[in-house]
Amino acid sequence: MQNASETIRFSLRTQILGILLAAMGAIGSMPSPSQAGEVRAEIGQGTLLGSTEEGVRRFLGVPFAAPPIGPLRFRAPGEPRAWKGVRAARSFPPVCPQAKVGAGPLEVVGDEDCLHLNVYAPDVAGANLPVLVWIHGGGRRVGDARRDVSAFVRETQSIVVSIQYRLSYLAFLAHPALTAEDPARLASGNYGFEDAVAALRWVRSEIAAFGGDPRRVTIAGLSGGGTMVCGLLVSPRAAGLFHGAIVQSGGGCWFPTEAIELAEARGRKAAEALGCSEQPDVAACLRAQPVAALFEKLGRDVDNPFVPGSAEYFAALPIRGGSTGHLVDGHVFARSWPQAFHAGAFHQVPVMIGVTEHEGRRIYAELLYAMGWQSFGEEDYVRALYGLTGSLEIAEAAARRFPLDAADGSPAESFADVATHAHYTCPHAELAREIAPFVPTWLYEFRVAGPRKSEHVELGAYHGADTDILFGASSTGPPYQLGSAQQHAAETLRGYVANFLKSGDPNGSGLPRWPQHSEKTRAQHLEFDDEPGPARGLRETACQFWRERSWDALPGF
Repeated sequence: MQNASETIRFSLRTQILGILLAAMGAIGSMPSPSQAGEVRAEIGQGTLLGSTEEGVRRFLGVPFAAPPIGPLRFRAPGEPRAWKGVRAARSFPPVCPQAKVGAGPLEVVGDEDCLHLNVYAPDVAGANLPVLVWIHGGGRRVGDARRDVSAFVRETQSIVVSIQYRLSYLAFLAHPALTAEDPARLASGNYGFEDAVAALRWVRSEIAAFGGDPRRVTIAGLSGGGTMVCGLLVSPRAAGLFHGAIVQSGGGCWFPTEAIELAEARGRKAAEALGCSEQPDVAACLRAQPVAALFEKLGRDVDNPFVPGSAEYFAALPIRGGSTGHLVDGHVFARSWPQAFHAGAFHQVPVMIGVTEHEGRRIYAELLYAMGWQSFGEEDYVRALYGLTGSLEIAEAAARRFPLDAADGSPAESFADVATHAHYTCPHAELAREIAPFVPTWLYEFRVAGPRKSEHVELGAYHGADTDILFGASSTGPPYQLGSAQQHAAETLRGYVANFLKSGDPNGSGLPRWPQHSEKTRAQHLEFDDEPGPARGLRETACQFWRERSWDALPGF
């Protein structure tokens, strides 16, 4: 049975995650690109038939691993299968299984045969173009690789490979029976990270067929995808597979890594809920479960079905599922991520780190409005901070340090801004501070308002605003109609990223100077507003407060 602190923390955390994933538009339909022309590519698996339109070649739904179905469920990904003849690559692949976000009846969508990627390349003669491997967000619980990156590819003359990876229980469930059956791995869980490694191996082997340079591969991701990038930086399994990294709002990068013993204990509870714990072959029983049963019996995972604003908001909610986070297993991860970054035990490549000014407004402020907390007083403020941090002591200290009456905007926006610093700004500043002595590091705070709107709050530079502007499209919809300030920001940000892909340094002709992050220069970073320029000490006052508290107390996504 959970104690009150744990249940409050879990309740708010799951609701925050549900709001975040819903806001990200993690599931949706998107029309296939207009088939204005045909284009082929020869790779090791066979011939691909893609499409070309407006100067961009698209090859969609290319398998990079064996389907993780049947006996391959809860295993590291296998080698991709070859095919005879020509394989159509004009349609997006099915999404990986996930529960739709919302408080309504549980609906599971997707297909386990989902380990596919999409390749976008300029429709020009040439070779050895830099490559960006894009890892979608969604808290590693939902999401897909359907974002249209054509505008970015045209403008930067680079190649983008967007990948999918297993999610939720299918990606991170650990159990002693699964660990025991794999003597070479001696671990279970972390399958989602293994999928990303398999995709990077595919890129190394095949990207030249699309005009890409396998020696200039940069990994990048937003939110949960940014967290995946941090994991790949640390994982020995990814050694030599990439040459630069971009972390955008990766909320879980600086939070504790779960021990495999704890993950396996959670896995035992999952097996019991699924009726597998007493079976002679527990692993076979887990693999035989219908996908829908995993979510029906283990829980929705991304949210809970309470009615927002009800008196039961802080009621006990059982954690029924297995692990859905990264864990130290001695195989994919040898030590916790903060320890690895502090010791320099990560892949020594240039790193770009980005946060937005109002990360929390698209998540936390929307959550509070959904709860009916359009306005609230000091007591409710402390309760909200308690749910955010899991510590009454830290919540009360934060309420004193960041009082409501000293803030601009609504109480919901004020709380969201505190959460922005606690969960995003300060952990990323800490990450930059730790890795800068080892690798070239660039840090930015994006301050340009994004194209999405809310009827409740002024979103400003919300969580993902930089990515929406960078690519000019959301994860599930048509291209945005960017305003003049946003278009200017898009051109500038694309310029920085294009330079980083080519050389590992974002600076170049026609762009404002962006100094490397260094403690010797008081932690310089780029203040990315309408006129970007260097600044010192990213949110120093707020970050000093959070640095003095244990990061273990702050739940990351």
